[in-house]
Amino acid sequence: MENNGTRVKVRIYGQDYTIAGDRDEETIKAIAACVDEKMREVGRNYASNAQGSLAVLAAINMADELFSAREQIEELTAAKEQMEKDAQHYMNMWDEAKKSFLQYKESAARNGEEKRAAEERYRQLEEKCTEFENSFFDIQMENLKLKQELDRYRRTNE
Repeated sequence: MENNGTRVKVRIYGQDYTIAGDRDEETIKAIAACVDEKMREVGRNYASNAQGSLAVLAAINMADELFSAREQIEELTAAKEQMEKDAQHYMNMWDEAKKSFLQYKESAARNGEEKRAAEERYRQLEEKCTEFENSFFDIQMENLKLKQELDRYRRTNE
């Protein structure tokens, strides 16, 4: 199978390799350096110097790191999804709070208008009451006059 990607010469654990891939040269060199470092790390802790065994152990260690990274990615993805759900929940709560506030604001405006109308009606009724009080007072005064006249008339007719 022919690969038209990047070809890079690298040294891993003392041996030269030509690696071809779709990645850029710097990335391929970084990957090779990682493999070299992992093999050297395993070589320091492994008594046998058999390169095949070291390569397998290094691959197992790297696969373990890969699995750990994948698990961490899954955990982070799940946490991100939960955060997105939580954020959506809080956005919904915020929208409801804004809607409730607007309803409260409209209700307060209506109540204010109703209060002003009730105050105006109260003022009108107070005026009417004052008129009635004045009329009642006038009627009482007229009644007193009539009583006085009646008393004079009775005295004169007696």
